Amino acid sequence: MASMGQGWSRGVSGGVLGRAVLLFGSYFGLKMLSGVFLFRYLESSAIWLPGGLALAVLLRAPRHRWPVYLATLFLADYAIVPFYESQPWDLSLVWALGNSLSAVLGAELMRRWLDMPVTLSRPRDVVGLVIAGGLLGPLPSATLGVGVIVLFAPGLGAGSFWRGFLDWFLADGLGAVLVAPLVLSWGPDRAWPRRSWETLELLGSIVLLALVAHVTFGVLAPQGLLLSLPYLCLPFVLWSALRLGPRGAATAALVLAAFAVWHTTTGRGPFGALPGSVQERVLAVQVFLAVASLSTLVLAAMACDRQRVEQSQRVLAEVGAVLAESMDPRDTLPRVARLVVPEVVPGFALWLADEDGRFVPAVRAGMTPEEEARLLVELRGLTEPSRRQLGPEGASVLVRIQHRGRLLGGMALLQAGHTHPLRPRMVSFAEDLAHHCALALENAHLFEQFQAAIHARDEFIAVAAHELRTPLTALQLQMRSLPRLLQQVPASESLLARHQSLARQVSRLGRLVESLLDVGRINTGQLRLEREPVDLGALVRDVVEHLSGELERAGCEVSISAPPHVTGLWDRTRLEQALTNLLGNALKFGAGQPIEVRVEAWGGRTRLLVTDHGIGVSPEALERIFGRFERAVSSREYGGLGLGLFLTRQIAEAHGGSIQAHSAPGGGATFVLELPTSPSAAPYAPLHDAPPWALAPADPHPT
Repeated sequence: MASMGQGWSRGVSGGVLGRAVLLFGSYFGLKMLSGVFLFRYLESSAIWLPGGLALAVLLRAPRHRWPVYLATLFLADYAIVPFYESQPWDLSLVWALGNSLSAVLGAELMRRWLDMPVTLSRPRDVVGLVIAGGLLGPLPSATLGVGVIVLFAPGLGAGSFWRGFLDWFLADGLGAVLVAPLVLSWGPDRAWPRRSWETLELLGSIVLLALVAHVTFGVLAPQGLLLSLPYLCLPFVLWSALRLGPRGAATAALVLAAFAVWHTTTGRGPFGALPGSVQERVLAVQVFLAVASLSTLVLAAMACDRQRVEQSQRVLAEVGAVLAESMDPRDTLPRVARLVVPEVVPGFALWLADEDGRFVPAVRAGMTPEEEARLLVELRGLTEPSRRQLGPEGASVLVRIQHRGRLLGGMALLQAGHTHPLRPRMVSFAEDLAHHCALALENAHLFEQFQAAIHARDEFIAVAAHELRTPLTALQLQMRSLPRLLQQVPASESLLARHQSLARQVSRLGRLVESLLDVGRINTGQLRLEREPVDLGALVRDVVEHLSGELERAGCEVSISAPPHVTGLWDRTRLEQALTNLLGNALKFGAGQPIEVRVEAWGGRTRLLVTDHGIGVSPEALERIFGRFERAVSSREYGGLGLGLFLTRQIAEAHGGSIQAHSAPGGGATFVLELPTSPSAAPYAPLHDAPPWALAPADPHPT
């Protein structure tokens, strides 16, 4: 264990040392590059590039590494060959100290004012950079740098303190505004989503900007309208900001500044041709670059801000779609977490409330168990609907998931490492997300209750049907033995007629009980088929003959059209039940009207059509009538449990077939039962192989 700890320490030390060496080289390289932007007779650079690098490094580095990096910056500023010729060592020491103090001041102020890490993807980040890094940060370096020259080395040509202070201050501030955003936006923390071809788009826009800037600022002695040439660069800079975010804005601003200052130092371009002193030309180009850079950064931040709003709305819409797909929270909540993390926040946790009001963990993403436990403690004490808070784990939002005052659970969104409370917009997002989850949980609870009620109903139906079946069977046996006894009684004809009426009611009651039992079998998946070769035409005639008495009493004449030998592997008993239901439905709603039954066969399929001329079915009820306990008319006018058509559809589908209804109110109805002739036959043939009756809706009044 000791050897592992020593190896880890050496790895960390080696990593810090390597970054320090890289920082040393980068700082010194930018220091030399700033010499390119040196104005003659001023002995002052228009842009101090190393200041922006130092600010960005301290912003990205943890505080415990600041001493190493500050020492590296100080050595790069002081121990290397002085920037100016014949620069005294004491001046170099003071200037290095001032530059280090400026970096510390700017970084510390931005850390206090802004959330870390700084990605420049929010307008407040840009404002903090301008105030802390561009205005307040350069004060120590400009004050010490110019003050020591005025007091101890007036021969270096600083002139007036305020004149030199302004030049130094603008150079340091402009360097911070140009270089720091470039380093911060090209870091690993990225608020702008990656897009395909983004690198090529950035490269193309920068190349075009470089060409336009070189032509614009490289013109010799421009006059008149040519003095407004710098405006030609703005469309390319704005394009980079809108399309590529802070990264594109920072890169474009730095490229624009490089060409503008380079050509201005040599006396070319609109700013190099301005009348007046060198100081005025320097000030003009610095103001132009500051305005252009800040405008592009603000525009990019506003574009990021708007994109975050659109992203939040899109995530909420996707969450709603996911929650609507399933009634099982165990399936939907993890998918919700994957939508939220890391698209909106890096940390998400959700708890469900049990019957005793205790929170049970449901899903966690992007946070440690310790962070979840701390947030759960805070959530238990939450009394208001939502609350923003700061803790050791970062900034978070806690929300109670509740519906109509009933607590369903709780939720937490976490931004690890943030030093400021989350914005109100994030609280609104959390509340909307909690509302979506509350509706889904409430629907799941109601669905569970509904399922339990259905299960209880089905169980009651099954038990009741079984209980009714036993005495009903005994009653049917007794009814069958009564006719022989009644024939021995004088004047038995009237008794026999009453017996027949009573037997019909007992038979009807038996069919109702069997229907209830079939519903129970369907619900439990116990509806089995006993397939055997069945002649459908013969089956139709047998069923019609069996129902002849009821058809005669209803005044319905049945015509049968069935070709011979239409056979298939079907369950005879179930098909008898289905046809009995269809004929019973026809004589009930078409009493006194004829009924047509037609059998047709085509390409491995058989179709049975039952047509009545009764009251018909409304279009909106054509599909509903096949539901369980559903009717198209009031039960007060027509009796029944509403199970006949439901059982018929279940029987058809169990055979691999289907049933449809075609009707119009007052025009009768046609029920089409379609069956494959064998279990392996497809229930539907291709259109080019279909019979003529399959290419058009069935005629409700076949001839």
